Amino acid sequence: MVDACTVVSSALADENGAASDAVLEHVARESALVPGNFWSEIVQALARAERRNRLDETTASLILAELRALPIAVEVPDPSASLALAKKYQLNGYDAAYLALALQAQLPLATVDAALGAAAKTAKCFWKSR
Repeated sequence: MVDACTVVSSALADENGAASDAVLEHVARESALVPGNFWSEIVQALARAERRNRLDETTASLILAELRALPIAVEVPDPSASLALAKKYQLNGYDAAYLALALQAQLPLATVDAALGAAAKTAKCFWKSR
């Protein structure tokens, strides 16, 4: 499992970090599971980066095409579990969906987001790079 924040962090040159790169390489080799809000978050982040002149339209389109080529499967987590986790860990609904799906699928969650990472560590489903 990987969240959109981590994928975008790896894709944007000015945010590129070793941790997010390792996650993206793992996804390319092994695949990933994401909740239904993943692609909307990717589009939002790319559009925002373009508006802020962090990348141009062509680069945004190329990044999206490269990400769409990754072996990523979409699954909807249980909404009740998402709500419970949002309240328990003080997460927004989008982040709670990642945590709910990680727990539902019994998979580790890779994230560079501090709040989601803390919740995943507490829930014992945080992805650690090898």
